[in-house]
Parts: sequence; structure tokens; C-alpha cells
Amino acid sequence: MQVLTEAEVRQLADRLGPHIDARYDHTYGPVFPEGRTDVCAVKRLAENGSSYGFDTLYLLSKRADGSIAHQKIADSRASKDYLHIDSIIVQDQSVTVKYSTGGSFGGKPWQKEFTAVF
Repeated sequence: MQVLTEAEVRQLADRLGPHIDARYDHTYGPVFPEGRTDVCAVKRLAENGSSYGFDTLYLLSKRADGSIAHQKIADSRASKDYLHIDSIIVQDQSVTVKYSTGGSFGGKPWQKEFTAVF
């Protein structure tokens, strides 16, 4: 099993993610499933510092050859809600990320799941 470092995660999310203003854009620390270091979910915030911003969630996994695969899970570009990574669980060859929002801008809280095979 390859180890996916926090530095690798942040660097890739910074490169993949949207940018609005470098002074305010931010990549949060990765969320790893219990007992795993080769797969994680990460949140990227893009904002202008005052009136506009949104979150993007990514799933990253490190392959046996050392390369990093990535998938966009979701973004809040339309609603502007803050997204939260609630959990990440690996079972067999699939990974499920549960994520939610409090409905801060969209008005209604919700929770969703994203499942991928790796």
C-alpha cells in the first residue's frame, strides 16, 4: 500500500481546484479512512474574501506505481453552501465518502454519499 502524504494531497487539490483569489483560497487537511493512508477525501475552498466562495470535494488515491488518481465528488458553486466531509469508509474495492451541508446559504441542510470503485 502506497502512502499518500498531506503535502501531496494539498499540492494536487491546489492544482485541480478552482481559484478566485490566492489570498483567500484554501485547501483543508485530508480526511483518511480508519487504518488507511492510500486514499482520502479533501476539501478545497475558493473565495474572494468577502462576498463569494464555494467548496469543492475530491477523492484521491495513490496507485501502486506511485501516481495519484483523483475524482471530483461535489462542489457548492450553485448553492454557495459550506460542504463538510463527514466520513470516508473503504469496503473491499470501493470507497464511500459521506458529506453534508448545514444549508447556510441554500436554506436546507442535506447529506449525500459518493461511492467509487478503486
